[in-house]
Amino acid sequence: MPVPARSDKGYVGIISAELHFPEVGSLKGKRVYLRRIREYVTRKLDASFAEVGYSDLWQRSRVIVAVAASDVQVLEGMLERLTRYLDSEEWVLVSCSSQVVDVDAEY
Repeated sequence: MPVPARSDKGYVGIISAELHFPEVGSLKGKRVYLRRIREYVTRKLDASFAEVGYSDLWQRSRVIVAVAASDVQVLEGMLERLTRYLDSEEWVLVSCSSQVVDVDAEY
């Protein structure tokens, strides 16, 4: 039986999103939402999550999500799923951008 070709390619998908939590009245309340996002991102999609901006504001947050894959189509599907999730919950997705990085590309 032939051995399938091995893929040595690697890709990283990055989402940068700004979120607004209109119902939140404290940093503790905002952390409840951020924990829920982190749990979905890390458990369901095996991705990394970090709040990188507005950490001192109650109703606003800037987050980064990163996920790695060896297939760019699979990765793009994961980024699409993440974006839909961020846009479908009780917070407001103010802005969102994504990019795919080919880690094997020569710079």
